[in-house]
Amino acid sequence: MNQGTLTTKIMMSILVVGVLVYLGFYFAQGWDEELVTTPAYAASVDLGTEAAGIVVREETVIDGSGNFVDLAPGEGEKVSAGQTVATIYHDASGLDTRQSIKILNAELEQLKYALSSGTDTTDTAKLDSSVLQSITNLRTLSASDDLSSLEDSALNLRTMVFKRDYTYGDSGAASGIAALIQEKQTQLAELQASLSRVSTTISAPKAGIFSGVADGFESLITPDMLYTMTPSDLASLMDREVAAPAGAVGKLITSSTWYFAALLDEESALGLVEDESYLITFSHDWFGDVDMTLEYISDKQNGKVLAVFSSRVQLADTTLLRKQTVDIVTTRLEGIRIPRKALRVITETVTDKETGKTSEVQYTGVYTVVGTQAELQKVDVLYTDDNFYLVTPVDPDSARRLRAGDEVILSSSGIYDGKVVR
Repeated sequence: MNQGTLTTKIMMSILVVGVLVYLGFYFAQGWDEELVTTPAYAASVDLGTEAAGIVVREETVIDGSGNFVDLAPGEGEKVSAGQTVATIYHDASGLDTRQSIKILNAELEQLKYALSSGTDTTDTAKLDSSVLQSITNLRTLSASDDLSSLEDSALNLRTMVFKRDYTYGDSGAASGIAALIQEKQTQLAELQASLSRVSTTISAPKAGIFSGVADGFESLITPDMLYTMTPSDLASLMDREVAAPAGAVGKLITSSTWYFAALLDEESALGLVEDESYLITFSHDWFGDVDMTLEYISDKQNGKVLAVFSSRVQLADTTLLRKQTVDIVTTRLEGIRIPRKALRVITETVTDKETGKTSEVQYTGVYTVVGTQAELQKVDVLYTDDNFYLVTPVDPDSARRLRAGDEVILSSSGIYDGKVVR
């Protein structure tokens, strides 16, 4: 065997073994422990103060005595002056009559629809299927003793049968529907006449937003009183037990502007500026955020101040609110949320080019997975919590920066920028 060829083979074998050992050691460093990661995501943190207070509006109580009341508008619905807002029945039978009238009106609508659409071109196969489905529904309801919608289902079947007769040329179907409509209209007229004798209608005295709840505060605190009240006046009112007015069927909110009068510690009110807008967060009887303008801050009294906020939005959502505890947001921090475990404090030695002196500098950063390697992203901490940090990139315009959705490394021993972790 040629000596040169043998030597070359030995050298190549040694080189291959060396490369394999090096690669094995290099990748073993990246896999020396299980890699734990989590996604970073955009988040915000509201900073401010908590305050208790009272919601105040221009309100008119609607009187109407009676044990059986049927409210016409829904909560937070707009009503016009003179519109019926409630019907008061002398006894429970009036409610039954009212329910019968509603059912008759629904029946008449269905029958009139059947009469008006009977001459339309109809898919007979589909109509036959609808009839069979209605029969099946009736049988199911009867078998399960569910009588709540039995009458509606029976009426629906009757309408389908009439339409089917139309389709197959039954000339008597139209007259049958017309006669049934006449019969229902006669019944309706009789019920309405009897109802008028046992009921009283209540109309809105003016236009406004309707609420079915009057709590007694309507006359105790009004918007005009807010600018002369002291902190102790508000505190006394908040501690007071107030009874709902007797005989009230609801109230009207007659102004589109509503207020929140808040009692604050003097220190908590520092930094609040009149005529500025603040985010008020409700989180008890109603969950929502409302942008409100600070109208007025009272003089301090026993370490307390009264702050009056106003808004012209979301009135219909807040008609039932009165005593509330809210968060007054003065600052909203927006950044990227990461677990506390993900934040690293990096220490580097830097050399001054002019003097040659070295010094240590520290900065905070986060390692993310980019491809197969760890990449260090420098960040500033905006907010610290027991469970997370809210951070922002040091250079928000850099191509290499932490972004929402990045895969953040929580644990990996010997981590460094550029380390192969996958």
